[in-house]
Amino acid sequence: MKQSFISLGQGYGDIFEMIELMKFNHLRIEKLLFLHTTLEENPKTSVLLVMQPTPESHFQAIYTILEALPYPYPNSNKRIDLLKSCANDHHITIQEFDVKSSHHFYETDLYYQYLLGVLRLQRIIKPML
Repeated sequence: MKQSFISLGQGYGDIFEMIELMKFNHLRIEKLLFLHTTLEENPKTSVLLVMQPTPESHFQAIYTILEALPYPYPNSNKRIDLLKSCANDHHITIQEFDVKSSHHFYETDLYYQYLLGVLRLQRIIKPML
């Protein structure tokens, strides 16, 4: 099964696009993930929306907003609250993890491979068959 990241961007408007994806595709969504880069001087948060695999399990989409949000602890922020509120309204499971920052990787594709490994180890997505 091919598991692909679909980048929505890194801006404020992309959060609203992800909220619309949750509203209109909530039956296809597996999880909403917040990935925090807590070991950095200025921690950031990425948001991943993991969709269920297609019926024949040939493809699984993972929508991403990479390192665009301020770290929400100890003080939360409005953007994170909007995403969590929408997920709760549609009964979407929310999980949070600490991960390495993308700047530790030479290319974005290498970072995505790292994230696939983390998601497989945490049993968020299915292993390669």
